[in-house]
Amino acid sequence: MQEETMINNILKKGWSIFRQSYVTLIISTIIAALMMLLVVTIPPMIFGLFYVAIQLAKGKSVRAKDVFKGFDHFLRSWGLTLLMLLAVGLGLVLLVIPGLLLLILYQFAFAISLLEDRKAYDSLKRSYELVKKNFSFSLVFFVIMMVISAIGGLTRFGVFLTVPFTMVCSVLAAMELVKKK
Repeated sequence: MQEETMINNILKKGWSIFRQSYVTLIISTIIAALMMLLVVTIPPMIFGLFYVAIQLAKGKSVRAKDVFKGFDHFLRSWGLTLLMLLAVGLGLVLLVIPGLLLLILYQFAFAISLLEDRKAYDSLKRSYELVKKNFSFSLVFFVIMMVISAIGGLTRFGVFLTVPFTMVCSVLAAMELVKKK
């Protein structure tokens, strides 16, 4: 029941943040999507989207151009992305289940890297520890975020709504887990 309440609160707060800042979030997502056409910019732009979501979750004001703050963490963003791709990719090659399990275990790594100013490996380790302690919450949360993302993916432009919303929710969830200890 506690997990259900926590997820419900995260979704409500995430929706509230999204409604208040939807223009900034959608423009940031469009900028990031366009920039991601260049492969080298993908990890920093993901970090940039998380940066925007974190600032909004903390009640701070942001502008769409803040998505470029991900470039302040260029090497860390690439290190984290490569480590995750290697681990999850290997898990998916071996069997699908280990890869999915690693996706669940590492789902908060990007947010944690920025929230706690951690290096790539430490972010993965911290996400693993938090998810392991709160596995049922993390599993249900992961499934809900995947369903929302899949719904957004059904249309060409739905992702510009679901990506920022799920990122805000992921940041809020990571903040809750960090606070929960």
